[in-house]
Amino acid sequence: MSGEINGTNIVLVNGTGAIVGQMEGTLTFNGSPIDISNKSYADNVTLMDAELAGKQLQFSGTIVYNDDTQFRKVRADSLVGTQDDYTITYVSNATTDESFTAAMVPNGLSDALPQGDKVSTSITFLSSGPITHVPAVT
Repeated sequence: MSGEINGTNIVLVNGTGAIVGQMEGTLTFNGSPIDISNKSYADNVTLMDAELAGKQLQFSGTIVYNDDTQFRKVRADSLVGTQDDYTITYVSNATTDESFTAAMVPNGLSDALPQGDKVSTSITFLSSGPITHVPAVT
């Protein structure tokens, strides 16, 4: 297959333009269709076209615990719910790579502390407000 990307080519950058860290993650865009069903549609469910309620971007990932300033900031922000602007960019061979930008709150901090192995932190970034999506252009 041509044009596929490797997960290690996903970059998470905060509002200052600093890279937060190398992490494995899952990006989910949530939104609920709006039900406009009524008796004129008989027993059929009818959803509003081109409209979603409750739109939110969630980026969940695992990062190796470290002493980097940006990593420490994300940990501190997650403990009190501090928002920052974040951009998630898919890096590929495209002329312009796909990206998502939003104010996000780091949430759900969880550390894995295995005996004799690296410590890792799992965290979810929840968007708050509008999301800017820039599709990839080749």
